[in-house]
Amino acid sequence: MKLKKLTIRNFRQFYGEVSISFSTDDKASVTVIHGENGAGKTSLLNAFKWVLYGTTDFDTNNQNILSERAIAEAGQDSPIIMSVTLEFDDDGFAYTAHREQKFVKGAGLHAESLGPSVPLLNWINSAGLSGRSSNPGSQLNQILPEDMHGYFFFNGERIEKLAYNSASTQVREAIKCLMGLNILDRAEKQLKGPVIRHFNKEAKDSSSGNMTVLLEEQSKLTDKIQQKEDEIKGWKSTLSEIDLEIEAIDKRLQSIEAIAEKQKRRKMLEEQLEQIIIDKADASAALNKNVTERGFLAFIDSQLTGVKQYLDEMRIRGEIPSKIKATFIDDLIGLGKCICGQPLEPGSDCVMALESYKTTLKDNGVEEQFMTLFGHMSHLQSERKALFANINESMTKLTELDDRRMNFLGQIDELGEKIKGVEDSADLEERRVGLKADSRRLNANCAVGEHAKSDWEEQLKDKEKEIEKELANSNQADLSQRRKQLAKEVAETIGEFHEAMAHQVRLDLSKKVDDTFRKIMKKDYWAEIDEGFTLKIFKNIEGHGKQPVWEKSTGENQVTSLCFISSVVNSAKERVTKSGGLQKGGIYPIVMDSPFGALDPEYRQKVANFIPALADQVIVMVSKSQWRGEVERELSKRLGKQYTLTYQKPNPGSDEKFEYTKLEEGFYG
Repeated sequence: MKLKKLTIRNFRQFYGEVSISFSTDDKASVTVIHGENGAGKTSLLNAFKWVLYGTTDFDTNNQNILSERAIAEAGQDSPIIMSVTLEFDDDGFAYTAHREQKFVKGAGLHAESLGPSVPLLNWINSAGLSGRSSNPGSQLNQILPEDMHGYFFFNGERIEKLAYNSASTQVREAIKCLMGLNILDRAEKQLKGPVIRHFNKEAKDSSSGNMTVLLEEQSKLTDKIQQKEDEIKGWKSTLSEIDLEIEAIDKRLQSIEAIAEKQKRRKMLEEQLEQIIIDKADASAALNKNVTERGFLAFIDSQLTGVKQYLDEMRIRGEIPSKIKATFIDDLIGLGKCICGQPLEPGSDCVMALESYKTTLKDNGVEEQFMTLFGHMSHLQSERKALFANINESMTKLTELDDRRMNFLGQIDELGEKIKGVEDSADLEERRVGLKADSRRLNANCAVGEHAKSDWEEQLKDKEKEIEKELANSNQADLSQRRKQLAKEVAETIGEFHEAMAHQVRLDLSKKVDDTFRKIMKKDYWAEIDEGFTLKIFKNIEGHGKQPVWEKSTGENQVTSLCFISSVVNSAKERVTKSGGLQKGGIYPIVMDSPFGALDPEYRQKVANFIPALADQVIVMVSKSQWRGEVERELSKRLGKQYTLTYQKPNPGSDEKFEYTKLEEGFYG
């Protein structure tokens, strides 16, 4: 995909019609758009998203995106058209994507939308034939999936979030989307959902009696499990976004000098709190296992005492064990001599008397069982004491963990109040408190949802056993049931294959990320995508080996994130030339806003040198201060086109009453 031209009409501060043509030269692949803060760089970035998907990243989303000046200059009740057109090439086709929305002028600066935005997509193929897509939204999403847009059209100052510890979900999803692995995800979901529901219905329609009831219950359980899985997935996705925002707030709070130490202390306490939660879960699991497997010992004390007492009485009466063993008598007769020294002649009265004792002795097997049972009784009593000791130990540990948890929570709340008291941090802290509350609520929802899903899955297993039994008793060969079982097995296999593929791609990307990272970083660090799909930086400490770098600067996070994106783009490009695989790949441009703001001069120079290699086409938006010096020297080597955004503000006494942005080709610094 190569971007050729973007035309904006009455979109945000762009009044009238404004166009930008991008460089498509392979040797001069960089287009630079200059603009100060507020000049419209973010609006340009969102124009791409709006024309492709009909949405924006503004705080108010698609509200207030119509130019105020266009509204003001329109006549009462007259129509106003807002539109964005993007011309691009992809896979031998020349496309023109156009989206427009019509409004009607109301009172003052109010304009009423006349329906949703309308997308259009025209194309011309390599043979010169042209056409118009009957489903433009779907086709655009196939060319550049909406889930992927954030990795190609991004704010450079925010992209650092990819390197946050809480960004593992985003990294995992990026890998799946950009490498085309989401096709496996969709296949698995399709099999588990509509396909199985279809076979359930088919089976019900061809059954009768008790089988119909069982299949109806099975179908209801399947639907409930799927619905709960979707809910949990949504909650976890929201949780991931919340965790990212909390981590971003924490970094901003830590940058405020007056509260930096307090924030650092709170972060440490929260990490310890997370470990306490893990330890509590482990202790509770151990306690539950102990009670489940050995809890019966608590209720057999009287039985153990009774059996042991009865065995003791038998022993006291001399019934068990015997005082003389039969083998001992046989040995004496064999030796021909009694223990008193008298000779034992064969057939004598003495030998006959000894042999008569053998008939009164108990069976040796019974004696062995007596000894074994007596030993078991003693062992069970010892185990019973150990059970209570272990329960007491677990309860003590849980109480200690609860006390530590309450202590930490108190300290965290106290630090929160102190942080809130600092003027610069008050709003951030208030937002953080709200996000933490949302996080607790969603975590609770997930826990309850997982428990309910687990119960339904157990019920479903039991129901399926009943169905199998019913089929066996009725000698029915239910084709629908066999098909459904096959669909489940295929879905499970696809799920396992999906995860294996994602991890293989992770390993490949991790190496690419590290290769790029080492070329840019001035420290002796290296980068990895770990097994949990978290972007991490490591270093070697003498005597301790490989250690994670916990305290990373904004610049280091930004460099790590850029290395990840470049590796993904590079891998996607490589996949295009490989046939026969599931991973589709693709050739994508990168449009980035302000990627140099948090970098020191040395990193600016290295990143600027590295940016042209990110993709076959790169569009960079920078302020004058970010452009001057190292960035200008490096990017000029691959510079194809330049534009300047100039913000025009209304001045008292002038004819200009509304703000707007003027766009001119070239650099006017």
